[in-house]
Amino acid sequence: MLDVKLSQYIVQAIRDEGASHVFMVPGGYVDNFSQALVDVDGIKPIVCASEAGAAYMADGFARSAGRFGVCMGISGPGASNMLTGLSASYADQVPVLVITGDAPLLWRNRDAIQDPGVGGLKTTQLLDAISQQQFELTNDKLAADHLRRLMTTLKGPKQGVAHLAVPLDIQRHEQAYEYQPHSNLSARSTRVLDQKGLDLALQMMAENKRVVLLAGSGVRKANAFEALQVFAETYGIPVATTMSAKGDLPEDHSLSLGVFGWAGSGLANELLINGEIDCLLVIGSRLGQINSMGWSEKLVRDRKLIHIDLEPDHLNRTYVADLSVVSDAEATLRYLASPVEQKIAQTQLLESTHARRQWLSELREQLPRFYSFDDCHSEKMPMHPTRAIYELDAAMPKHMQLFVDNGAHTFFATHYWTMRNPNQYFNIIKYSGAMGWAIPASIGAKMARPSAPVVAVVGDGCMLMQGMEIQTASRYGLKGIIFVVLNNKAHGNPKLRAQGFTPDAEALTDIVDHNWAAFAESLGVKGLSVSDPNRLGACYAEALRANGPVLIDVKCGLYPTPTKVFDETFMAEFNRYIDNPRAVNTALSDVEPSN
Repeated sequence: MLDVKLSQYIVQAIRDEGASHVFMVPGGYVDNFSQALVDVDGIKPIVCASEAGAAYMADGFARSAGRFGVCMGISGPGASNMLTGLSASYADQVPVLVITGDAPLLWRNRDAIQDPGVGGLKTTQLLDAISQQQFELTNDKLAADHLRRLMTTLKGPKQGVAHLAVPLDIQRHEQAYEYQPHSNLSARSTRVLDQKGLDLALQMMAENKRVVLLAGSGVRKANAFEALQVFAETYGIPVATTMSAKGDLPEDHSLSLGVFGWAGSGLANELLINGEIDCLLVIGSRLGQINSMGWSEKLVRDRKLIHIDLEPDHLNRTYVADLSVVSDAEATLRYLASPVEQKIAQTQLLESTHARRQWLSELREQLPRFYSFDDCHSEKMPMHPTRAIYELDAAMPKHMQLFVDNGAHTFFATHYWTMRNPNQYFNIIKYSGAMGWAIPASIGAKMARPSAPVVAVVGDGCMLMQGMEIQTASRYGLKGIIFVVLNNKAHGNPKLRAQGFTPDAEALTDIVDHNWAAFAESLGVKGLSVSDPNRLGACYAEALRANGPVLIDVKCGLYPTPTKVFDETFMAEFNRYIDNPRAVNTALSDVEPSN
């Protein structure tokens, strides 16, 4: 067996573990990897505009593909550039492998360029805060050991960011390639199923007829889409989702309430906060700030709460549930709906199915799905963003992937877009909320699922942060990816909150009206611009016919968010929680403003 450089050994090993793309920026300490990436068949290097973009692309790839993504860069500034993108992966438990090329061991602490030693930016310390697991490879004989151990983070039941730091001199060592990849390791390899706890849950639901299910991101992580639909249909239980699980029960399904929380549907928000619910069943959500309407006590008042999650520390954090069960989402839903050895509680719950469906039918007549449906057909100038989103949804094929960035546009895109298939809506607002993420993340997703069209809805502020990455879509000739910029000439949410500011303070939220279509053209991306709402349909159709990536600069105005009333409720609950966090049964030491 021929010996290979360690850089090639690592590339072959991650390929054999299932990697297909490496998102990277060339640099002196990864030069050896550059050669290996073109020499090893079955893996494709994607050169990005920045290491930040590389991390975001690896994140988007992993979310879309359902397997780990890979990003690569140099130590020091390369690693620090990746930090924000990797923090989103860490918070959302998205499997991303980051490989950094470091200064040679013999150069450490001698003022070498980008020295990760005592006098420099310590890469392993920098990434320690967002890595579930990391190793610095100081001996080439440990390569297989380190990689196999990192795979438990990337492919096992508890996923996240894994980091491998490889000094330049170690990269050049040679050894025989004898790496043995994990054959059976997967996120589904450990299924926790608490049958006793779930039997109690069935009994509690049977005793409290008006049951509503709130499905969180844990349902998506468990790939429990089919099980969710079967469970809901078996018992006629209405289903709301958190924002991160939007569409995981298709939103055109008769039992779908839509998204609950910030930017949620009128039906879900009004019912879960103000409606007469007997029992709220929560599966796979931590019930953090965004997904509990600012930790609202109304979510749990005068109703039973059943909380089911695979992670014990996700339970009883904000609310003390009447019943907490540690159990896998997919296995849970299948067990609850299983007709085998049907229990008395199941029979009772089945008997009330018709009543729940009738109840939901009456609710649909009373409560709105959209808060401001008239805006969907608005002729206002400057253009209303609701009209832009509503027509974009109508124009796009059902099998597309939607990436929604973070800003005022998040509310319009989340509220007015009807997701008709699971695992097609992506957003990171619930944790990091980093602006610009959707631009590179959507590119990573396109690499993961090349046959599925991809739309990234972003703001002009997002373009200022990560807009350069559209050149990566151009460089690789990606067809079927559309960047839609809702250009309101402002940092939208701060601008909406600027009432009462002095004129000079409010002016800080303004953005120059850049010609984003011309910017796109300068980078090899087809650029379109539209300011007349009656031209939207033709513009979207032209974008779909294009043979490469397209950016659409939608000139729109700044309008209140569609869920303005509930946004105010959200902030009121949030402020009340700050004043008295114990009001919703949470110990002060447990308060975390995340979900």
